[in-house]
Amino acid sequence: MKMLRRLFFFINLVAGLFLSVLTVNAEVKINNPSCGTIPKLPKTENDPYLFEGHVYPFWGPVCQRYTYSVIYRDEKGRPPEYVRIYFNGKMIDIDKSDSNDTNYQKGVRYQYRYVPDKLGSNFYFFEASNGVGKARASIIDSPDNGPVLFEGDFKDNEIALIDASGNLVWRFPVGEEWVGGVALSDDGRYLAAQTNRHVYLFNTDSAKPVWTYTSKMSSPPGGDVKGGIDISTDGSMIFTALGSQALLFNQKSNKPVWQYDIGNSAYSAAVSKDGEYLAIGTAGSDENQDSNLLILWNKKSSKPLWQYHASGNFHEVSLSNDGAFVAAATGCPDRRAYIFSKDSNEPILRTEMLTRDSPVDEAQISGSGDLAAFGLESDQGGLAIYDRVGKKQLWRFETPKRKSVRALSITDDGQLIAAATFGGQVYIFNNESNKPLASWSLDASMGAVEISDDGRLLAVGGADSKVHLLNPQDKTFHRQIVLSEYVGEIDVAANGKYVAAGTSGSVYFFETFSPNEGKIFPCVEIVEPVSEAEMRSSSKTTGSKLNNLVGVMRKKLSFFEKILNFFKNILGIKTEGGLKQAIQPDEKTDYQLNGQNQGNDQAENLLSPEKQGVCGNNVCEPDLGETKESCPGDCSNI
Repeated sequence: MKMLRRLFFFINLVAGLFLSVLTVNAEVKINNPSCGTIPKLPKTENDPYLFEGHVYPFWGPVCQRYTYSVIYRDEKGRPPEYVRIYFNGKMIDIDKSDSNDTNYQKGVRYQYRYVPDKLGSNFYFFEASNGVGKARASIIDSPDNGPVLFEGDFKDNEIALIDASGNLVWRFPVGEEWVGGVALSDDGRYLAAQTNRHVYLFNTDSAKPVWTYTSKMSSPPGGDVKGGIDISTDGSMIFTALGSQALLFNQKSNKPVWQYDIGNSAYSAAVSKDGEYLAIGTAGSDENQDSNLLILWNKKSSKPLWQYHASGNFHEVSLSNDGAFVAAATGCPDRRAYIFSKDSNEPILRTEMLTRDSPVDEAQISGSGDLAAFGLESDQGGLAIYDRVGKKQLWRFETPKRKSVRALSITDDGQLIAAATFGGQVYIFNNESNKPLASWSLDASMGAVEISDDGRLLAVGGADSKVHLLNPQDKTFHRQIVLSEYVGEIDVAANGKYVAAGTSGSVYFFETFSPNEGKIFPCVEIVEPVSEAEMRSSSKTTGSKLNNLVGVMRKKLSFFEKILNFFKNILGIKTEGGLKQAIQPDEKTDYQLNGQNQGNDQAENLLSPEKQGVCGNNVCEPDLGETKESCPGDCSNI
């Protein structure tokens, strides 16, 4: 079983890398003068089909070769009159990946290769005609953007702890792993952090982790779906989204109290201050009802209390102090703000679409759950404040040039709201007015912000690789602390004693700015990435090994079940299902990847711990009857 899980974990990692190419860029939109709203094509019965439009790799450095590709298909096998890419305002004819492929009824891939020599945006979509109809791909209302370009390689990421005076207490290097979240207990005693492969718990007195958890189900760095982490007020419970798993930890051990397969990567994780309730927002697609989920748990069970599916990814989630209320925000095409009660997955508040073609990225709720703030991106960049009790918008604020609000924080009493933009603006508002109490302008895009509950300390970070400590009381700068990479994660202890920061790559470089924006790089050497074909081939080989292993396991389990049934008959034991519930003989096991992650449902049924209910699998499953008494090895941490 361990070998089977390892193979599945590897498949999931490879699939995650490939699927991030196919799914993440659907939300990377901007209302750009040269790439504004594109009129929709009228639908006809003669239209061809375009699908799998994407750029590979989705992120990376300048001077690397990127391939834009799409598959053209016509039900009657008609060849295209043309296949083109709309690229930065120009229509360019593109060619087949394989000049000998003429099976248009099945689908033929077309591609365009490009080597960028400067930082900046690259907007695109695909269009094709068979002479009587047309089709487009990689477009909702405006073109997709990609790749996300960086000047460096982001191999020097770190977790840092800073005191209220602006002194760097310690730093902990994590190398090329992107930090997906940092969280401080209210008293500043404990710091939890999550990267692509690890979960760390620190006592803030030392840079040496109290414990480290290493995941076999990690996600590759890149993109904005980085997972997330949160910690209870006293630091006793740590909850994280890592890869496609939700993991609950006790402060005393790196062994999960329980874990749950969420099926897709997640944008965020939240814990109520009392540690009783937990929530996660996941990525996915409108068509898949088991993705794009907001999921709520009670800490006592890995079985969700409820889940809610939306047409867009759930970006950020936030819980009131007692977990009674949940605020959440969605991306394209849903683009709404939500408020839920813990008692039901029917929204208390589901707003109208708040943007034209960009995500509602940020969501924060006050400690009482009476007030919620939401950050809006790109074309409607700004801030929207809602009253839960009255179920209405209190006010809205538009940022200069409508720059995205990609960082948001609210004090526990809901009195103060802090927001930071990709334009470098930082604001503090009183909840009663959309007129800022204070504002600052920084020479870099901001990607993280947090305010202490007493309102005396404001910390922001972004593309200048600095943590800026600001003083909301006298509206001044306090200190600047230089870190190694883009500061994408920040948390401030409720008492203002410490600031925690984590670095990564900027999630949307197209809307950031830096001193090297527009600089032309010589590109003496062109970086050639591992081809998509090689990546697919690797995943197929691994899938084939998994199929073979499953077949062997079935034969062994079948033999074992015959022996078990023999003894059950002798002892008069009656059971339902038997071992066939673990692996059905007629169950499909095609885990090979062909542009999509096929077989995930089968793999989840086979492997997910919450469906096994096995004492001794190192996972406590109270909802399946496991307790400290009946299964002490699994449930010792509860």
